[in-house]
Amino acid sequence: MTDRHTVDTINSDELDALYDRAESVEAERDGAYRERAHLVALLAAMTDGAVITYAPDIDEPGWQIVYLTLGGRQASWHISPRDADLFQHVERVAALDVRALWDGHTTEEKYVGIAAWTAELAERCGPACAEQHTERGRCEIARNR
Repeated sequence: MTDRHTVDTINSDELDALYDRAESVEAERDGAYRERAHLVALLAAMTDGAVITYAPDIDEPGWQIVYLTLGGRQASWHISPRDADLFQHVERVAALDVRALWDGHTTEEKYVGIAAWTAELAERCGPACAEQHTERGRCEIARNR
C-alpha cells in the first residue's frame, strides 16, 4: 500500500510546497498559452479573412474565438481575455457572422489540416516567400522562379 496524504496528515510546510508547485504549474501553462496566442495572432495577420468573435461556448466573460481559413479548411482557437491584446488587428464580427460559424472540426482535424497546408506551402515555394501567401495560390516570388 502506498502512503497517501490526507488533509489530516499533511503538515503546513508540505501544504505550502503543494500550493507553490500548483502556482508554478499554472504559470507555466499560462506562459505556453500566451506563446500559442502570439503565434496564432501572427498567423491571423498573415491570413486573409481572419475574424474574431466572442466565444458563446464559455461562460466566463472576455473569452473569444479566432477563425482562420488555412488551405481551404477552417481553423479556430479560443483566446483568453488576458491574450486579447494580441488580436486587435483581427476583424471583430458578430457571433452569427458566417465567417465565425464553427464548421465542426476537431482539434486533431485542425492540426492535420495545418500540417497539410504547411507541406503544400513548403513545396510550392519554401520559406523565401511563405509570408506572401494567400488562399489564392502562389506568391509573386514563386511565380517568377
